[in-house]
Amino acid sequence: MHHEVERLVSLYDQGGLSRRQLLQGLFALGIGRYAHGPSQSPHFHTRTLNHVTLFSSDLARSKAFYQRLTGLPIRAEAKDYCEFRLEGAFLGLYTPDASDQPGFNHFCFGIDGYEPQAALSALKKAVPESKPTLEDDQVYVVDPDGVRIQFADVRYKP
Repeated sequence: MHHEVERLVSLYDQGGLSRRQLLQGLFALGIGRYAHGPSQSPHFHTRTLNHVTLFSSDLARSKAFYQRLTGLPIRAEAKDYCEFRLEGAFLGLYTPDASDQPGFNHFCFGIDGYEPQAALSALKKAVPESKPTLEDDQVYVVDPDGVRIQFADVRYKP
């Protein structure tokens, strides 16, 4: 796997891959290893990287930073959040609750045919070590390094 990561980064450095293609390749390498073994099929048809959620200690400052950095249009906003539109996805900046730390919170996969209870049951059976939980109608797991992953329908906040 190390060789594949190096190959992807090299292609990106040489301009042969976009940033999105690099991230997709890295996700495929890292998550594919844990999602299923060689003789099993995947648990879901994951179609999109729906969004990334960041908690901000100063929402106005972070909003201004990401606007200057990316020029992304605003998808939605209120006093405690700002969501930037990406093609087929969004970047969400949110004011954290008292128990949350500023920084990366989670990313979300868009799933075809997503059903919360079915997804929760399947994940509890297939990868119980990922500690599947249901929050509202969204299922969350953690990867082996503690990275939080959300599952949602591909149409979640389009």
